[in-house]
Amino acid sequence: MVGPLRRRAVIDGALLRRAFGVLGPTEALTAILAFVLLLMVGGWTVGTPPGGALLAVASGTAFTAVVLGQMANAFACRSETRSVLRTGLLGNPLLLVAVGLELAMLMVFLGVPPIAGLLGGTVPDTLGRSLALVAVPAVWGADPLHKRHRAGAAHRGAVKVAAPSAR
Repeated sequence: MVGPLRRRAVIDGALLRRAFGVLGPTEALTAILAFVLLLMVGGWTVGTPPGGALLAVASGTAFTAVVLGQMANAFACRSETRSVLRTGLLGNPLLLVAVGLELAMLMVFLGVPPIAGLLGGTVPDTLGRSLALVAVPAVWGADPLHKRHRAGAAHRGAVKVAAPSAR
């Protein structure tokens, strides 16, 4: 809320490219990998149906990875140019409250049997939590790479525009 008012659309091409081209695929890949790895460690092989308990833990792991990825995304999106590590985690108390509530809801969705049964998941075991947690550094790693790439592309474009014609 500091600085001049920006006059542009809230949702623009850059935001859509970042959401659907970088952060979304990163979150999806980590959730899918967590799901499949947990199944494989649990003894599942391609072409055979996994057992109900193993499937519930794998589903809970994937769901947890998605939620943790979205939390990481919320922190990453606080700045269009700086990484989460440069922006900090404690600067927005409302975001911290929202993340806390989201974690509480995650525990309700996976830990309360009637709700977990409807969703087909359960609280991940230690391996599942570890696999799901990978979503956080994956998002926080992909985001600054994208920001640097975008800044470099903008800089290269500005240099081309600013270059005087040779005559």
